Amino acid sequence: MYLSRKIVNGGYEYFLAQSYFEPPYWRSKIVYNLGKFPEQFVEYYSEVAFYIPLEEVLREKGIETTQDELEEIFFRFLSPEAKDCLKSPLNRKRRKIVKIDKNTLNLKDLHPFDISRFLVLKLGITNPYNFLGIDFPFLIYLQNKSRDEIENFLWDIEDELTYREKLRYILSIFNLGFERSLEKSDEKFLKKICEVAEDENYRMGLSKEEVLNRYLSRYVWFYFDFVKQKERPKIYNLLEREIYIEVAKMLEISLETLINLSKKEIISLFRKKAQKLHPDKGGSHEEFIKLRNLLDKFLKIKFGS
Repeated sequence: MYLSRKIVNGGYEYFLAQSYFEPPYWRSKIVYNLGKFPEQFVEYYSEVAFYIPLEEVLREKGIETTQDELEEIFFRFLSPEAKDCLKSPLNRKRRKIVKIDKNTLNLKDLHPFDISRFLVLKLGITNPYNFLGIDFPFLIYLQNKSRDEIENFLWDIEDELTYREKLRYILSIFNLGFERSLEKSDEKFLKKICEVAEDENYRMGLSKEEVLNRYLSRYVWFYFDFVKQKERPKIYNLLEREIYIEVAKMLEISLETLINLSKKEIISLFRKKAQKLHPDKGGSHEEFIKLRNLLDKFLKIKFGS
């Protein structure tokens, strides 16, 4: 069982749903409508103690569940105090640990667009399509799920992204890069959206209109909110362009490569360069300080931190 949501006027409507296999696809069915405010189903005994009285209701519908499962599903709707309690080391130890069996993973069962999105979210890489053939164990979380369950699973993770992370995410999963022409970027983005929507293996028996309206439409919002409004990447501002060029030269990489690197990848390159410039290794103290200051300045410009 999982939490499904649907875009409605004024926000979302939430449902408890299940995936089931109906050859040749996994499909989903709604088992309980939670409405717009699922938090109403959480009964508190104190600031941190609570109960979700849905076990009996669901049992009458032929669905067995537990408070542990309901805790996982309703976590986002809990009070901050209850969330902090569940995150405590004591509670983490008692929670069931799901073991991943890599041997049950079959990449042929997974859609490339699903894999690429999860790779960017999980690993922070910017070129996910270069890694589609690698059977990462965590990809098992995408297997044996309906289109609705997969989309809600990824949607939940996307909600945690910062503004800059969402920008890099949308550019990576659609392989857009930074196009100098907004018209070309628009055309490339819309073409890729349509290609995904027209792919029957992605739709899993759903209509093109349904996947566009219910799932892929959020990427249209992402694109126009985080890419279109920029008009040009910040690198094209004169001062920031000079810093990008200086950093690329210092790290001995191309400007295009620098633009597409993650924060973790950039820091790793700076560390390698710092080891060479460190005074203890025969480097220049001035160059070492310059490198540290350049890193701080660049991270603030590119990532806001």
